[in-house]
Amino acid sequence: MPSTTPPPRLAMTGFLLALLLWCMLAPRAIAAPIVPLLIGDTLDEQGKPKPLNPLKRKLLDALEKELNITFELHMYPWARAERYALDGAGLIFGLPINADRLHTLRYSNVAAYNNLWIVTRSDATFSFNTIDDLRGKAIGIVRGYHYGDEFDNARHSHQFRTDEDIASRGTRLTRLMLKRVDAVLLFQPSTQSAHEIETEINTYMAPRLRAIGPAANASFSVLPKPLSTDSGVFFAIARDKDDGIIDRINAALARIRQRTPN
Repeated sequence: MPSTTPPPRLAMTGFLLALLLWCMLAPRAIAAPIVPLLIGDTLDEQGKPKPLNPLKRKLLDALEKELNITFELHMYPWARAERYALDGAGLIFGLPINADRLHTLRYSNVAAYNNLWIVTRSDATFSFNTIDDLRGKAIGIVRGYHYGDEFDNARHSHQFRTDEDIASRGTRLTRLMLKRVDAVLLFQPSTQSAHEIETEINTYMAPRLRAIGPAANASFSVLPKPLSTDSGVFFAIARDKDDGIIDRINAALARIRQRTPN
């Protein structure tokens, strides 16, 4: 009786054809689109970029899931990040709105808010109610960053002196401990209280203070009233590069807020 078993070569050929047909017909996993995202960097004492703030990372993760995209982060000094955004290199996150930028960038709705806090040495606190209370003081800020029109106007009228440094929180707080400045300005998410930020700063700076030595004879204090609450943190993109991404981000932010308890 002739064998009904196909020769091994024919059997293998049939298997490969079946596999090829399955690969052609089976649903293919579609990779999430890559979206370049520019962010101003935060540096450590060696001038190296620090990891993204956990609260920002949480927001970006939620948007990636909601939009089925993957953000490709590019972190630069703010001035360079803004220049790249204006050139159409991608979305930018956290760049404050002003009249000039509105001509060339399309902004999203507010994604989050930040408070601008005043940090001092614990043995050199002062009463703060208005911008006039900073008169005559030296204030540590990040070079190239915008702290609001009221602050900029007071600075330009020489009500106080600014010490502009790199975006290294540790470096600026060290200069405060060494009495090079009277206060340092820090943006923090509006969900955090002054006490929570103060605890976070002192924990963060504890190992650095040991390296400073005898000059580190105080802790850090966060004044109870923020200097300001910003107008919001936004996404933005060059107007001629907006393919609908801003509208999709706005819709995603609205859905996320609906699911987030107050």
